[in-house]
Amino acid sequence: MQELNYTENAVDVPNPDRGFYRPHSYVVPVESEPAPGIPDLKATIVGTTVEVDSRIVYMEFDLKNFSSNAPLTGMPLGPWSADGALPPDYGTTQPITPAALDYVKSALQNVRASEAVAIVKFSYDGRGYTYNNRGGYNQFLHDCEPGAPRGRVWYETGVTEESDLSGIPGHEDKNWVQYHLWQLGSIFSEFEDVIMVVKGGFFGPWGEMHSSSYAGTAEGYHWLLQALLDYVPESRSILVHAGGVMAWHNVEYGTNYSFSNLMPAPARGTPAQRFGMFNDSYSRGGSNYTDGGSLSEGYSLIGGDYDRNAALTWMRNQNNFYGGETVRSGNEPDSEYQLYPRFPNVPYEAALARTSHLNTSYARDAYQLWGDFIYNEENVTAPFTPPHDGVTRTAIFDPVYDGRNGMEFMRDRLGFRFVLREAYASERVEQNGTLRFEGKIQNVGFGNVVNQKNMSVILKAKDGSASYTAFTNLDARDWLTDEGGNGRPDNTAAWRDLNFSVTMSAFGEVPPGDYDIYLKINDPKEQSANKRSIRFANNGNN
Repeated sequence: MQELNYTENAVDVPNPDRGFYRPHSYVVPVESEPAPGIPDLKATIVGTTVEVDSRIVYMEFDLKNFSSNAPLTGMPLGPWSADGALPPDYGTTQPITPAALDYVKSALQNVRASEAVAIVKFSYDGRGYTYNNRGGYNQFLHDCEPGAPRGRVWYETGVTEESDLSGIPGHEDKNWVQYHLWQLGSIFSEFEDVIMVVKGGFFGPWGEMHSSSYAGTAEGYHWLLQALLDYVPESRSILVHAGGVMAWHNVEYGTNYSFSNLMPAPARGTPAQRFGMFNDSYSRGGSNYTDGGSLSEGYSLIGGDYDRNAALTWMRNQNNFYGGETVRSGNEPDSEYQLYPRFPNVPYEAALARTSHLNTSYARDAYQLWGDFIYNEENVTAPFTPPHDGVTRTAIFDPVYDGRNGMEFMRDRLGFRFVLREAYASERVEQNGTLRFEGKIQNVGFGNVVNQKNMSVILKAKDGSASYTAFTNLDARDWLTDEGGNGRPDNTAAWRDLNFSVTMSAFGEVPPGDYDIYLKINDPKEQSANKRSIRFANNGNN
C-alpha cells in the first residue's frame, strides 16, 4: 500500500453537501428566457480575508409571476406610500409554464456541469414586498401565495378568498401551492444527483415560512410538509424549522410535541428524519421568544412555549442539514446578548446543533467578528455564560488550528470533515483471494454525512494507468462526529472503523502486479466519473 500521512491539513477542503454556499436569486419567467447562470464558486467570505472554494449553490427561485397575490414591482400601497403612488403590478395565478420549468432545469443543469450541489428554494415573494420592515414599520401586509385566503383582494377589500383549490382537471383536490409542487416534483427527481436538499420555502415573504395565513396554522404546515415529502425524492431532506416540523408531526401522528415536550430523535429512513433546518438569523441571541425568529419559528403552533436549548437539541437529534444566514444586529457590545455571534459561543453551538452550511455573503458584521478572532487555547477555552439559561460553558480547543483565525476554523469545520488516522491492507492477494483493509477515520467536522453515498475501492496500477473498481458495503453516514464536539486528533475514542473485505473477482480480471488502493465516495445518482467525490483532509495526497 502507498505511503500515507495521518495528520490533518488545516486548509479548505472542498466537498459536496457541506461548507459555505454561494447564493443566487432567480425570478422564474412565464415565457422563454436565456439559460440562467450560477455564481463563481470561489469567493472571499464577506467581512474577512478568508477564501473559500464553495461546493454549494443556494438557489432561490421566485415564483411571483405565478401568483395573483404576489407583488411584482414593489410594496402594496399603505401609509408608507408617497403621495400619488400607484399600486404595484401583480403576478397571475396559473400553472407553472413549460418555459418556466425549462428555466429551472437550465439553472440546475449549470450546477450539474460544475463541481457543486444545490440547495433549492421556491417562494412567491422573494423580495419580501408583502412584509414591511422598512422605515420603522414591522407589519405583515397580505398573503403572497396563490389562492391564499388573505391575499391581494383581502388587503384591498377585506374579503377573504373562498377557495384555494386549483381546479386543474385531475388535480381538483390540490390547492395552488400543492399543484405547483406537483409540477416541480419531476424536476426534483431529474436533478436528484445534484440537489443537496430542498428548503421548505413557499410560505410567506422571502419564503421564510412566516407571516402568512398558511404559516399560521399547524394544518398549513401539515399539508405543505406532506406535499414536500411526496414530491422531493426520498433520498433528499427538507429544510424547515423545529416548530413547523413538530406541528406537522402532531397532526400526522397525533402526538403532542413542543419545546417542553421535545420530539425524540427519529430513526434513519423515517419521514420525520428527513427534516433539517434553515436558520436565517443564525448566531443571533435574544430574549424570551426571539433570536430574530428562526429558532423559535412556529412555537405558537405547538403550545406557545420556547426554549433555545430545546431548539438546538431538536436540530442535533435530527442529524440532518442545519445552517443559513448569520445575523449580528441586536447583539452589539452594549447588549447582554453580545456573546451569541462571537467566539467561543459560535463553535460551541455549531458543534451542538451540527451546523453544515452558511452563506458566504451574509452577514458582514457577524463574519468580521469571526475573522478577527485569534484562535488559540486561551481565547477558545475562556468560559462564557449565555444569558438565556445562565449556564457557564467552555468550548474545546483544537491545536490543529492554533494561531489561525476563527473564520478559518468555521470554514473547515462546517458539516463533515474526514481525516484518515490508520490504514492497514493486505500486502499480497491471490487473484482468486480477498483484499482486506482495516483502518480508522475521524470525522472532525461539526456534522455528519446526511445523503447516502456509494463507497467503492479502486486499485490503480503503479506502473500504468489501468484501474479496477469494486463496491463496498461501507456507509459514510456511520462515521459520526464526536458527541461532545471534540475533534482533537488525540481523541481516539472518536476514531471510527474503516474496515472492508472485497473478493478480487469483484474487481473483474485484475492482472498480477503492484497496485495503490483508493477509496471513492460519491452520490449513487452521480452522472460524472469524478465530480462531487468526497476528499479527505489529510496532509499529502491521500
